[in-house]
Amino acid sequence: MESTAAVNPLSLCRLPLFPSPPLSPLSISLPPTLPSPSSPFLSQSSGLRFHYVTKGDSRKPLMLFLHGFPENWYSWRYQLCGFSGQYHTVAMDLRGCGDSDAPSQLEDYSLEKLCYDIRDAIDELGHTSCVLVGHDWGGMLAWHFTLERPDMVQRLVIMNAPHPASWLDAVLRRPSELLRCGHACFFQLPVLPEFTLSLEDFKLVRSLLCGGRGGIRNRARRLTEAQLEGYLYRLSQPGGLTAPLNYYRSLLSNALYKHQEVEVPCLLIWGEADSILVEGMSGGTRPYARGSVTLHTIPGCSHWVQQDQPETVNQLLWEFLLDREKDVERCSARRGAGWAIKWTRE
Repeated sequence: MESTAAVNPLSLCRLPLFPSPPLSPLSISLPPTLPSPSSPFLSQSSGLRFHYVTKGDSRKPLMLFLHGFPENWYSWRYQLCGFSGQYHTVAMDLRGCGDSDAPSQLEDYSLEKLCYDIRDAIDELGHTSCVLVGHDWGGMLAWHFTLERPDMVQRLVIMNAPHPASWLDAVLRRPSELLRCGHACFFQLPVLPEFTLSLEDFKLVRSLLCGGRGGIRNRARRLTEAQLEGYLYRLSQPGGLTAPLNYYRSLLSNALYKHQEVEVPCLLIWGEADSILVEGMSGGTRPYARGSVTLHTIPGCSHWVQQDQPETVNQLLWEFLLDREKDVERCSARRGAGWAIKWTRE
């Protein structure tokens, strides 16, 4: 079990949402989960700098991790280490998140520009393709990037993020599902979401990650106060909430892709106890997959699957990467449809 931190002094000096004047970054200590000033950055064609954390030999195949909201690279800490022996593992802070640059305009968060970020990251890291792994918003971005650039994705791993078209199908069939995604509608409003999320020392964000209903359920993997500060500190900086919320606000301007079939082998991992996205959305991926698809549902696991059950997630990843599931291939050959879905419960 991870050690529990005592009182973290940073919680006493986080910046308010609209500070005046702002504190100097040098006047406080960063949480241990945040990068040091010497952490690497990628300078991209957009002119933005992207922070990333890497482990493993850069000459080995690239495994690129994309986080969700309200997280940063740190949500992939178990996978960064777990796969660094065979892969060049990289977890990047997405545009507007963590220590990456955060442009201020809403149009800077279009899916087109977000996909350019992933393309440039792969290029800048010295690779031509990668195993792409995404969770939540990072999963949605991974879907879109794979649709746009299948030549740059060897294998696709998605965690608790439905195919964009399957999400729309699920909502059209059962409009009540919109209630589970009510936060996405609320986030369309200006200013109010930032104010609400920051109230009472980010109480709602704390509940989202650590609460009894929607937070990490595995007691041995629940976030310590120091780890939680690694997320909250950046969100508490000026504009720290607005940039990631712009991902949601740009949804209405992002058109669905006309060509919606994913052609690369895909692993879909779903935490069954997800309080944000209904499990049924995962099965809707089937009509949009041309390559082989394997779906694993993990009982009792929250939306934060890679942090909640890292051992199970890593095992499923290894099986997928090493092609151990020969029965999926045989099933695909029998059906003759070019894809297969295997429902399993770990």
